[in-house]
Amino acid sequence: MRKTVIAAVLALVGSTAVCAQERTNAERSEERTKAIAERIEKSAERLAKDFNLKDDAKKTFVSIYSDYQKEMFATNQPQGQRQQANLNEEKKELSEEEATAKIKENFNRQEQQIATMQKRLDTQKKFAEKFSEVLTPQQILKVLTPQRGQGQRGQDQRMNNDGNQRRNNFEEGARRGFGGPRGGGFGGPDGF
Repeated sequence: MRKTVIAAVLALVGSTAVCAQERTNAERSEERTKAIAERIEKSAERLAKDFNLKDDAKKTFVSIYSDYQKEMFATNQPQGQRQQANLNEEKKELSEEEATAKIKENFNRQEQQIATMQKRLDTQKKFAEKFSEVLTPQQILKVLTPQRGQGQRGQDQRMNNDGNQRRNNFEEGARRGFGGPRGGGFGGPDGF
């Protein structure tokens, strides 16, 4: 009797955990979708501000940009479908059949990558036309050029007000010494 009760409790706890995991995956997917939408909205607002767009132009741009980003995200392959070569695979001699299969697999993966790149290119061409309703060609270029990290903003911050690039930290360190704000270190006022 006692074993039956314990087994029933364990089965109930296990099934509850599975149901909770399923709900959690759905919730995660929904949260991810919301986070992406929020990121797109913030990015659109920031670009509209950078481009000094007002009222109707801003609303039109934000709408077009949101659609553009959603289509670009749609061209990404879902994580489960991404095929990547296993870099940790043991280097062993392959039979002719295995080698032929690997070659075909590589060709298929490359064809999928090319198809994805073509979809992205087609999307960019389509939206370049739409963006031209509210943006200058220079602004369109900035929108269509992928920004990594700080991208253009980081370069703007490294420029002086007169448009000249400031010296990088290495050059300034060599001039002042590498000992921190009070000197010291190699090249500092005390020589060390």
